[in-house]
Amino acid sequence: MTTKTKWLIGVAGVAIAGVALAAFGWFALEAVPVTNLHLPKYSFEQTDSAHRWYRRSTVHFGSAVYLNDFEDYSVWLAYPVPTQAIGRAPFGNSLVCAIPGQAPTDYIAVDCGSEMEAYEVFRNANHPPFDWRHASFQKMEFAGTMMHTEHKSATDSTLIGDVIRTLREGAAATVSLPASVNSTNLARLNLYSDALPGLMFCPAVYCDSVGGAYLAENFAVEYVNHTERIHAQWIAASASFAQWLTTP
Repeated sequence: MTTKTKWLIGVAGVAIAGVALAAFGWFALEAVPVTNLHLPKYSFEQTDSAHRWYRRSTVHFGSAVYLNDFEDYSVWLAYPVPTQAIGRAPFGNSLVCAIPGQAPTDYIAVDCGSEMEAYEVFRNANHPPFDWRHASFQKMEFAGTMMHTEHKSATDSTLIGDVIRTLREGAAATVSLPASVNSTNLARLNLYSDALPGLMFCPAVYCDSVGGAYLAENFAVEYVNHTERIHAQWIAASASFAQWLTTP
C-alpha cells in the first residue's frame, strides 16, 4: 500500500467519523419519543418587556401567538406537569401541552426548562389577561417560604378578599430583601378561582424578620455580578393576614 493510498484512507476515515459525530449530535438534539413525532413544532423567542426588569416570551404555534409577559407572571399551573402534549420544540424533547380545564385557544403550557421540565403558562395574544382584581376566589394556599416549609389553606372569603384588596388598593412600600432569592423569606400564595380552572393566581409574599408580611402581584429577578436582585412593587399586608401566615 502506497503512502498516498494510506493518506486517502486516513482522510476517508476522518470524514466518516465526522459524519457519524454530526449524525449523533443531530440525533441527540432531535431525539423525540416516537409518540410525539407527529406533533407540530412551535418556535420560541424572548425580548425585554415594556415593564422594566421583566422578560416577554413569545411562542408561535400554528397560526396562533402566545405570550408570557408581566401580566402573566402570576398565573401558574395548578398541576405542574401537564400530560396532554399538543406540540413540540424544533429540537429536543420540550413540549407544548394542553391545560386541563382550559381551551388550547386560550392558554397552553410550554416547557421552558433546560435540563428538567419546567412548564410555564402562555396566554393567547388575543385572549385578555386574567382579571384578578375583580375575580372571585374560593380557596387560598400557602406552602411556606424558601427558608421555612409549611402548608396551610383557607376558604375564608374575608381573609381572601383582604389579600386581593391589599394588592388592588394598597400603597407601595420600600422593602429590603437579601441578595439571593434562595436565602430569603420569599414565597407565593396560590389562589383558586372557578373563573380560572386548571390554573392559579399566585401573588408573591415576603415575610420580614419581625413578623410583618408584604404582597406583590409578581416579581422579577435581575442577575448582576453573580448576585440576584428582586424587583417588585411590595405592599404591606394587613395584620390579620400576617397573623394567619405566622400562626402554626
